[in-house]
Amino acid sequence: MAVHYDPSIITKHAQALYDRASGIIFAWSVIGFIAGVAMTRAMTTEGLIVLMGGLVVALIGAMFGRGRAFTLQLQAQVALCQVATEANTRRTANAAAAEVPTTSPESVNRAG
Repeated sequence: MAVHYDPSIITKHAQALYDRASGIIFAWSVIGFIAGVAMTRAMTTEGLIVLMGGLVVALIGAMFGRGRAFTLQLQAQVALCQVATEANTRRTANAAAAEVPTTSPESVNRAG
């Protein structure tokens, strides 16, 4: 099996990283909400205080989730930047190769 360069694989990987980043923010928010409700319930409070405690800890969880998600988003951007760099470099190399005149064996023999 021959291995060849396929930019669509890198693009799919970058999209998967972005999807994971979104999931991480959501998961940390939900975990924070559950933890906040559990902590305020443990303090024998009820009603609106329990909900407020859950929301406050959910916001803290979302902040932690954003920090972790940023790392994944950065990795995705680096991969996409490498794909763009390769495409631009290939385009420039192809244009430069098209400008170089081809030499035939007869012209080389005449020059020497």
